[in-house]
Amino acid sequence: MLFIKGMILNNFARKMVNGLSLVLTVLALSGCATKQLKNDIKEHENGRALYNNDVITAATITESGKENYSWVFIGINFDYALTSGAGDFLRALVTGKIDKARIRVSEEAAFTLNKEKNQFSGEITLKYSYRDLAEKALILSTLKLSEWYCTGNHKGAGECEIRLSGLAGTIHQKTHVPADVFRFNHPIKVNFYTNNTLSAKRLLYPVAVATDVVLSPLYLLGGVAVLTVYGVILLH
Repeated sequence: MLFIKGMILNNFARKMVNGLSLVLTVLALSGCATKQLKNDIKEHENGRALYNNDVITAATITESGKENYSWVFIGINFDYALTSGAGDFLRALVTGKIDKARIRVSEEAAFTLNKEKNQFSGEITLKYSYRDLAEKALILSTLKLSEWYCTGNHKGAGECEIRLSGLAGTIHQKTHVPADVFRFNHPIKVNFYTNNTLSAKRLLYPVAVATDVVLSPLYLLGGVAVLTVYGVILLH
């Protein structure tokens, strides 16, 4: 007898849980149009779009006053004057402290353009293949890298990642390229992106809110109906 009562109580509890789950699901649908629209707008406005690309083939120095100079990346389509980033790396490369033949491009560079599309910011990721531990130590010291950026094998050779982050500068029309520019063994492809502007879907907010307001009573009625049906079932 107790066993039968236990089964009845368990069945009653299970039906109650299922009924409440259905009600919560129905009520959760309230506001769906507004929530989905909000998510779509957020995804768009936090994203960016590919605008153009170029290939950096060399670097050079421009003087901007006594004992003052800045680095310039030479691209196929434009030139890119740096205002920050890459100084230590380019200086070590040009002076021969590190071997340019042992540098390869790890991945395509990504630069973000400003609204006027005449300034950029971004980073370039490169790999340096060192032959022994002495060369590895030189790279770490010269470029101020951490051991975390390097991998190696039991023979002492390996690779270090060189991440040129914090790059920023201005974009210029191409001029005469000096003969003494420092040319890279492996050109660097750069993808330029623009940040997305305000989404046009913001105009749909009133429609989405109105839709949810109109449908809310239906959702509530649906919840009440589910409770009523389950109430009848539970009584039987």
